[in-house]
Amino acid sequence: MPYYVVTKKKPPEKRKRRRRKAIISLLLLVALLSGLFFFFNDQANTIIKQLTESTISNRLTVKMNAAFDELMASFGDEYSSYIHIERDANGDVTLITADMVKINKLMAQYSTIVQTHVSEIEQEEISVPMLAFTGWPLISTLGADVNLKIAAVGDAPCSYRSEFTEMGINQTLHSIYIDVEAAVEIILPIENIVVTCPSSALVCESVIVGKVPEFYLQGGMSAA
Repeated sequence: MPYYVVTKKKPPEKRKRRRRKAIISLLLLVALLSGLFFFFNDQANTIIKQLTESTISNRLTVKMNAAFDELMASFGDEYSSYIHIERDANGDVTLITADMVKINKLMAQYSTIVQTHVSEIEQEEISVPMLAFTGWPLISTLGADVNLKIAAVGDAPCSYRSEFTEMGINQTLHSIYIDVEAAVEIILPIENIVVTCPSSALVCESVIVGKVPEFYLQGGMSAA
């Protein structure tokens, strides 16, 4: 006599509930993986930025120092070539003027030298260990090196600064500085960052003997 096994079908509502739980579990897993990805991505970006900015800043400092040395090697002018001082009958200073034509020419020369030295960084390689992309500090220095591309950015704008420092009775040290800022762009896999390096070059200075008006001691000076 044949036997028949009758299987009961699961109620539709039960199947829907299991499917809903599976979908929710899958969505939670996707959300968790996405959260981990963005977390490690943010950590990796922070570490890579710190490494590259530190490396580029050090190299920029070296290049800026080399640019200043080159400027000074070709610099033969003295303080009196840039600054003209007028005095009264008592020998006190009445007017201090700067020869802006010469100063602007010097700033343009310095800017060109800085750009030349900074552009050399483009031929150099910056490498970041591959495991730095994980964002884990303990292993961020391990793994094969990933080379990063570097591009010099724009020009190196210069400005001049004049400082007066009282040295004693009727003696004032007058210093002329050229301030310059160079910038380098690092092209990272995810985003680009720009590292800037400001620098000040002391061009010349001299002690002015005689009473200097308070106006100059507070930073004011005329341009010829």
